This record gives sequence, C-alpha cells and structure tokens, in this order.
Amino acid sequence: MQELRSTEILDKEIQAEARRKVEDILKRAEEEGQKVLSEVDEKIAAAKKEKEDFYSKKLNALKMDLDASIPLEKQRFEVTFIQSAIIALINEYLKNMSEEQRIELVTKQLNENCDFNMPMNAYIYGFNVDAAKKMLSQKLAEKLGKCEETVFGKIVAEKDIGLTKNEGIILESEDRTLRYRLTLVEVFSRILDKNRAELSDALFGQGR
Repeated sequence: MQELRSTEILDKEIQAEARRKVEDILKRAEEEGQKVLSEVDEKIAAAKKEKEDFYSKKLNALKMDLDASIPLEKQRFEVTFIQSAIIALINEYLKNMSEEQRIELVTKQLNENCDFNMPMNAYIYGFNVDAAKKMLSQKLAEKLGKCEETVFGKIVAEKDIGLTKNEGIILESEDRTLRYRLTLVEVFSRILDKNRAELSDALFGQGR
C-alpha cells in the first residue's frame, strides 16, 4: 500500500511538473508572439512613415517645379502673344504697300552700304521678276548680272517669322563667294531685333 501511494504521489508530482513546463512554454510562446506582433507593428509603422516621407518629398518637388514653371509659361505665352501681335501689325503694313514700295523697301540697303566690285546675279522670289529687275537695274546698273525667279528658302535658308508676304531678292556673285540678302524677312528681323521693346510698348504700353 505504501508503495502504491508513493507511486501516486510521484505521478502527481510528474504531472504537476509537466503542467508547469507546459505553462512556461505557453507563456514564453505568448511573450514571443507579442514581441513578434510588436515588431511587426513597428516595421509597418516605419514602412508607412518611410513611404509618407518619400511621397511627401515627391509632392513637394512637383509643387516646386510647378511653381517655378508657371512664371516661365506665363512669360513664354506673353512673348509669343506680343510677337504674334507685332507680326500681325507688320503684315497689315505690308498689305497696304504696293509691290513697287516693297521692292524699294528691300533694295534700300543697296543705296546705303553696298559697293559691289563684281557683277551680281539676282534670284527673285515673291516679287514680279520684271519689276524687281527694273529696280535693281537702277541701283546696280552694269553690275547687275542675270535675274531669275526662285522660291523662298531655296538659295539661302531663311527663318519664317510669320510674314504673309515672303518676298525677296538674293544677290550672288558668279563664283558664289559673295551673297547678299534683300528680303522682307531680313528687313523685319533686323527691325525686331533692334526695336522689339519699342514696338511692344507702342502696342501694349509700358510697365507690363
């Protein structure tokens, strides 16, 4: 009997010890689980903050770019608008001129600063060839070579500045070492380069 009770006590002690171990294991597992969950929450929070910072910086950079570009876009629009208005005014001015007056306008330079020491051939576009030849004969006399019709931009590259009348004369020596542009594009490009501000002020007033 004594031996049986001893066995029962031993069994109870073993069971109690086993329960304690199981409880310790479960407790540690729960603590580990809480720790893991806590670390996961921290990692999620850190990742969220990192993304928020990243997109916040991107958004701020985009806003700065937009803030910087708006004045530039406004300036570009204003320059384009003023240029278009000035060209429209020039086109209206040219429309009210006769062809003879426009030929006189482009050949006026021949009286001012051209002293050719060799014959010059004339390539004419836009103008009536005979009318242009007549004017050139008065200004160049025996130095005028052949006169031929051509098209805008064929002999020399010219920027299209928006004129409705692309007219002009290209003078060129026989050996092609000397070339001179007598064109509406040349005339008004020089005027725009020199007097753009004055033209703009005349159209829109000062202190824009």
